[in-house]
Amino acid sequence: MRLLGAFLFLLCACQPLPEVGVEPPYAPVAHTAGVRVVVAGMRSPEGAEPYRVFLGGLEEHLGERVEAFGRRTYAEVLEALRRGEAEMGFLCTLAAGLGVEEGFLDVVLAGETLVPYQSLIVVAEASPYRELAELRGMPFAFTDPLSNTGHAWPRLLARGLGEDFFARAFFTYSHDRALEAVLGGLAEGAAVDRVVYESLGVRGLRVVAQGPVDPPPPVVVPKDLDPELRSRLVRALLRHGATPQGQKALRALGLRGFRPAEEEPYRAVFQRAKEVLP
Repeated sequence: MRLLGAFLFLLCACQPLPEVGVEPPYAPVAHTAGVRVVVAGMRSPEGAEPYRVFLGGLEEHLGERVEAFGRRTYAEVLEALRRGEAEMGFLCTLAAGLGVEEGFLDVVLAGETLVPYQSLIVVAEASPYRELAELRGMPFAFTDPLSNTGHAWPRLLARGLGEDFFARAFFTYSHDRALEAVLGGLAEGAAVDRVVYESLGVRGLRVVAQGPVDPPPPVVVPKDLDPELRSRLVRALLRHGATPQGQKALRALGLRGFRPAEEEPYRAVFQRAKEVLP
């Protein structure tokens, strides 16, 4: 069955930008909790355990039940926040910038990352590739259409290398699965978030290009969220992030804590990327 799955994945990789479906890392919806949190699928369901652990410990500091749910794509996470289906979201940098630009999201906190947040282009350690240009026309793993590190910046980096440079690229919908695609020989290269890459400690890969340091993935809330609840959420996140249990879960995510954040840096990332977005 594993060989069959790999074969089907490889067939997909040979088509222009097919979308590889994956299950969301959490329950599909949240109904019964006092606070609903939507989490972007930056990691596969197996790799998302630290998010579940961290959010599970948040209840004690917030004083009410917290339930997390997921969506397959960043666009679907944005839509859940737009519709008021969640009071808080853990989102990627570019998607957050889009929500800020469209006026329905506020950025309240940014993750303090253990390493700089930037895009990495990785290949198998034993491969012959030494620079991005050598990957022209090769099977390539992106993460999500609205990913800054896993899609937009690599496309910006490849400008001038030909319109068909990424003709055989495909989406994996998580950074760890993009890495697995390279390790498994399904892709010759992948674009991923350095924070996730470093926190996973994956061996057998090599970096051939990197993007600029950008504002890290933030915590967001709907713009029309009750101000008192917004303040409580921020205080609870900061308190929980400073506890030993919170620190342990955050380190597994490549974070040391949270800090206050401004919206304009996220809007700027979106403005830079919008010309290469689908």
